[in-house]
Amino acid sequence: MDKKILIYGMGKTGKAVKKFCENNKIKYFTFDDNIDKRNRFDKLIKNTSKIIISPGISKSNENIKFAISKKIDVISEIEFASSYIEKPLIAITGTNGKTTTCLLTYALLKDLGKKVFLGGNIGKPLISSLNRKIEYDLYLVECSSFQLQFINNKFSPFISLITNLSPNHLDHHKNLKEYYDSKYKIFSNQKRNSYFISNIKDIKRKNKFFETKKINFITSSLNESKEYIMYKKIKIHKNKLKLIGGHNFTNIVNSLEILSIFIEPNKKTLDCLYKFSPPSFRLEKISNKPHIYNDSKSTSPAATAKALDSFNEKIYLIMGGKDKNLDYMSIKKVMKRKTKKIFLYGENKFKISRYLNDINCEICIDLKSAVKNCLIQAKHKDIILFSPGTSSFDQFKSYIERGNSFNSYVRQFT
Repeated sequence: MDKKILIYGMGKTGKAVKKFCENNKIKYFTFDDNIDKRNRFDKLIKNTSKIIISPGISKSNENIKFAISKKIDVISEIEFASSYIEKPLIAITGTNGKTTTCLLTYALLKDLGKKVFLGGNIGKPLISSLNRKIEYDLYLVECSSFQLQFINNKFSPFISLITNLSPNHLDHHKNLKEYYDSKYKIFSNQKRNSYFISNIKDIKRKNKFFETKKINFITSSLNESKEYIMYKKIKIHKNKLKLIGGHNFTNIVNSLEILSIFIEPNKKTLDCLYKFSPPSFRLEKISNKPHIYNDSKSTSPAATAKALDSFNEKIYLIMGGKDKNLDYMSIKKVMKRKTKKIFLYGENKFKISRYLNDINCEICIDLKSAVKNCLIQAKHKDIILFSPGTSSFDQFKSYIERGNSFNSYVRQFT
């Protein structure tokens, strides 16, 4: 009997891989933890050549551990798709800022007249680009640590970029080292004529990869004054941008570094930057009286710290959610400095409150009561920031559902 590939996980990614296999007459099995029983996996594995794993399934999954022990290749969908892609691939990862950087880069490259596929962790699986009869010039992929953890030797970007790194997803990864190592894999297969961009200090010294492979290394750094971001020969007026905060200014510079590999930024580039609006739920302003910002995409303490630092005034902060074993002591100083009061909700609310024992906090039953209580206490000129600092999966299916719920509660109580 011919061995087949096993598509593990039948969500959006698994279905896209299945469609590709059907279109290209590739023999496959499917398996999903929510549908199938373990004994079926034990039978399938005997006739499996490799496993294409969906994002979110970790190395600690019992079936995956068993497959690895049997020396069966377990690879991510982005690794599988890369085997069939010949055009240049741009890959962006990091703890925070990767979606904004991807969308801004996409806008800049489209403005050049490039036909760009945008996908990966940001939306459509990379493999879905091959299910369409469209000839792309470039493939722009947002990569999560879950996806990068299972690449092997095919995923080789022409340009890779790491925005930043801070502790996250410790409910999925064994430890912080495994999380960081997964991110670093983004450049592990890059060729001599490729580019790696980052502003992480000493990353070259920390990774022996740079000693063994001579790729083009670009150090990204933010050069700014009170009014401008300076990038090469252009001045970017901060007050003309719809993006706010130093972290977003860094995202702009990262996107310009990618653009510069294709063309020197110019006045047309400025027009594109000024038109760009922040993606939903990323420091998105939803009200003026009081000033309310929805930062539901904040899924780590570092993301909340960056959001807080985007404002000069002291603010009311709403945060909390799934307990991911994260350390909030690292951002205690910025919370103490920047907040008038913090409203805590969610699975980790009591844990966070223990970190913040000398800060003005109020523990709330749920997000709805946190919004209600905050709005009762805030005045028209105040700033309210919803920046959870962790994932949504204790009460919501996604940060999008969480963000929409926040908006609906604001409408209800204002």
